[in-house]
Amino acid sequence: MSVLDQIINKAQATIPMERQVQGLHLFQKAKKLVLGDRQPVFIEEEIPDVDDVPLTEIDLSNPFLYGQGQWLPYAKRLRDEAPVHYQANSPFGPYWSITRYDDIVTVDKDFSTYSAEPQIVIGTPPEGLDIEMFIAMDPPRHDQQRNAVQGVVAPQNLEEMEGLIRSRVAEVLDSLPVGEPFDWVDKVSIELTSRMLATLLDFPYEDRRKLVYWTELAGASASATGGAVDMDELYTGVADMAKSFSTLWHDKAARLAGGEKPGYDLITLMQMSEDTKDLINRPMEFLGNLILLVVGGNDTTRNSMSGGVYALNQFPDEFDRLKANPELIPKLVQEIIRWQTPLAYMRRIATKDTVLNGQFIRKGDKVVMWYASANRDERTFENPDDFVIDRHNGRHHLSFGIGVHRCMGSRVAEMQLRILWEELLARFSDIEVVEEPEYLQSNFVRGYTKMMVTLAPIGQEPRPRTRAAAVPQPTRIESRKGWVTGTAESEVDLQVAARREVADGVVELTLAPPNGAQLPSWTAGAHIDLVLEPSLTRQYSLCGSAADESSWKVGVLLDPESRGGSSYVHEKLTEGATVRVRGPRNHFPLVASPRYQFIAGGIGITPILAMIEAAEARGAEWSLLYAGRTRASMAFLDRFEGDARVTLAPRDEGDRLDLPSLLATPQAGTLVYCCGPSGLLDAVEDACSAWPDGSVHLERFAAKEVVASEDALDSFEVECTRTGVTVTVTEGVSIFEAVEKAGVDVLGSCMEGICGTCEADVLQGTPDHRDSILSKSERERGDTIMTCVSRSLSKKLVLDV
Repeated sequence: MSVLDQIINKAQATIPMERQVQGLHLFQKAKKLVLGDRQPVFIEEEIPDVDDVPLTEIDLSNPFLYGQGQWLPYAKRLRDEAPVHYQANSPFGPYWSITRYDDIVTVDKDFSTYSAEPQIVIGTPPEGLDIEMFIAMDPPRHDQQRNAVQGVVAPQNLEEMEGLIRSRVAEVLDSLPVGEPFDWVDKVSIELTSRMLATLLDFPYEDRRKLVYWTELAGASASATGGAVDMDELYTGVADMAKSFSTLWHDKAARLAGGEKPGYDLITLMQMSEDTKDLINRPMEFLGNLILLVVGGNDTTRNSMSGGVYALNQFPDEFDRLKANPELIPKLVQEIIRWQTPLAYMRRIATKDTVLNGQFIRKGDKVVMWYASANRDERTFENPDDFVIDRHNGRHHLSFGIGVHRCMGSRVAEMQLRILWEELLARFSDIEVVEEPEYLQSNFVRGYTKMMVTLAPIGQEPRPRTRAAAVPQPTRIESRKGWVTGTAESEVDLQVAARREVADGVVELTLAPPNGAQLPSWTAGAHIDLVLEPSLTRQYSLCGSAADESSWKVGVLLDPESRGGSSYVHEKLTEGATVRVRGPRNHFPLVASPRYQFIAGGIGITPILAMIEAAEARGAEWSLLYAGRTRASMAFLDRFEGDARVTLAPRDEGDRLDLPSLLATPQAGTLVYCCGPSGLLDAVEDACSAWPDGSVHLERFAAKEVVASEDALDSFEVECTRTGVTVTVTEGVSIFEAVEKAGVDVLGSCMEGICGTCEADVLQGTPDHRDSILSKSERERGDTIMTCVSRSLSKKLVLDV
């Protein structure tokens, strides 16, 4: 880091955040006086019929397309005639439009070719407000910052949230006027989402509407999304937001330091994560991630709440079906999100020259994935412009994205919409849109600013109306939204600088750059990928010192049942050998705590070594229980010789792990960290059942390993009702693999049961859930299944695919 960069970073960490924004504002105003206003100006004009426009001139970034009802025909023409389309003269600069479903899936899942950095919007934010957000970062930095807050939407937390969400929905709905017009956007959509956001952030409840106002300002610039905003108002609002969030951060930090029990809100989670605990010292990154979390919790849910009402008014027959059968609500939610598509697109940048669907895309080109077009692609969705509550593949929509950048809060959004419609149908016989809705002026957010409705109570017959007379097309729009930046993942060729045997069957490799360059920094719990062959990549925890920037160390156990990874390391990675390395990433960060109980099994000691170093650096107390097959098989014992804080438990010496005695009683101010075989992880998890939420941290690089039920079947049948295909799923083959091989159109991403992309509805049979997504109540209902990992407890499963 240069001296200038060090000075800038120190200044940013010292000067109050709102003062920095105010300084940027003054600089921007002075520059405007000298150079003029370089913000583009958008004046609404009537958009011509798409057939009258030359193909090369079609520009989906026009912020008035949506409000004038022209977006659908323009997108359809590109899907049909130029699915990978180059627009050279947009006000936002040249870009490629990707409009077909399959092409967008290809782009969104390949972050190494199509990077999310530095922004996800089509244009450029106002000068100085190019704020960093993890949605616009690629792994590993994306994963580190996302993982810091992912816990707030973990299944067990969603379970606890449900009652709170339902009570707040009930409060809002019970206060609505019946039989007289009111603005649904203001009274319901904004009010409900602002209440939920205040809860997730532990933000002052009485000021919750500020959260909505700030996010509306944050992305309303003309240069970013084609919106309209007063620049003075923008900078003033961002400065106010910076001050409020900074105050909230410091207040919570003081309360934690004073001994207050940590909460489960987003701010506290960031403060307790190794990767984001000092985020307050990186003000623009701090502000960007808060904006991202607020925008993500506002726009998708808020506009889907309004979009669902609008859709059911356009398709009243579907509304009648819903009222006759409320059990359709879970499928209704998916169709609302598909049909509305609250965010129209995400932008990527090509990291290298590439070819997509026959078109040559150069390194550095903007590539815009139009999710709204993909969700109306006739090649994937039958009659896509229709609103069909029980659409068989409705949950295949791309509104949440796919791949590593898939929306973190998708389950929260779905839950809020489900609860809203459950409570609506319990109170009202009809919701009628009585005036033309008003829309945002934006090419990014497909949002509503006003929608007048009337409610009819249960028992009162709704007024008859037909689809044709339901709601006129909107013609007016307002404004809004977003922008971001980030950094790239490291991938380097390292040399095996040293190799030593640290236990029977375990080698330690010291990996260093041949030219002596400095390696990227990492934190305790991080791992790296060793790319051993083109189709052979393995992950290993870093076990050296995080302070060493010249080399990395990994410990690798020779697995007798190796599928090639560990045997390759032991046989071929001798001193002087070269290996390609990706990372580092951290899915197992060490959260700040005054005391730690570390538990390691076998090679699971590797991440614990760095955690012990970090704990000592922080002045924290720690103890270690280290188990293994034999003393000779336990690596790095030389580091613990004579240390009274370490208890060794080699099985061949008769020592046994007495986890219930060690862990049965929760210890105040203590966090438990465990890495090792799945049996040990499960035993620790069971023994800590009485500990507070967030106390136990287990090393799982992917999904939780689920022990098969005694009733689990090695082989079973799966019937796909929509396609008429029936397949036998054999041992070692997933449901996803079996039905895909049989020609059924299914969508997947992580293949580890952690993203939710492959979820399918279960019509008959009993699923054997093995995912890390569904909550306890969702598992008990048994009406959906993650086909990539879960199996069946019945001889036959009937799926709606």
